[in-house]
Parts: sequence; C-alpha cells; structure tokens
Amino acid sequence: MVGGGRHFDLGALCYGIVLAAWHRGLGSVVNGQGIMRSDIVREVARIPEGEVIMTCVAMGYPDDGFAANAVRSDREENGDFVRFVGFAE
Repeated sequence: MVGGGRHFDLGALCYGIVLAAWHRGLGSVVNGQGIMRSDIVREVARIPEGEVIMTCVAMGYPDDGFAANAVRSDREENGDFVRFVGFAE
C-alpha cells in the first residue's frame, strides 16, 4: 500500500481492538503516551530498537472507585460549537 493508507488501517485496527476489549469488560483507550515514552514501552514490551511504534492501546480492568475517575472538567456544550447537518432533531 502506498501513502498514508497504512495509518488509516492502523486507526481502524485500534478502534476494533478498543471496542472488542470494552465488550469483554476490559477498559482500553488509544494512548499517545506510549509514543512519547517509547523507551518504557520498548523495555516492558521487549520491542527492538529497529521496530517503529506507531501507536499504543492501553488496557486494564476499570476501577470505578479510583479517585481520578471521578474528576469532571467544565466543558462547553456541544451545541455551542458543533453543527449537525442531515440529522433529525
């Protein structure tokens, strides 16, 4: 495959992995921290230096009692900056 199609395929693959994991009760999220700290990812996952890390998917069992999961930030309402075209109200 030529060009950026591989990145699209990788995104679709990650999306499928995340959905499948959540369906089975395993929390998961596509995570850029793995790229920024590739040194740690390489060590833990035993990824050789010659291989490229394109993205990471973090997984774990959700802990609803963990204090950080209760944090809520103030956000603008979607209607303040999003316009849905072609969807019935």
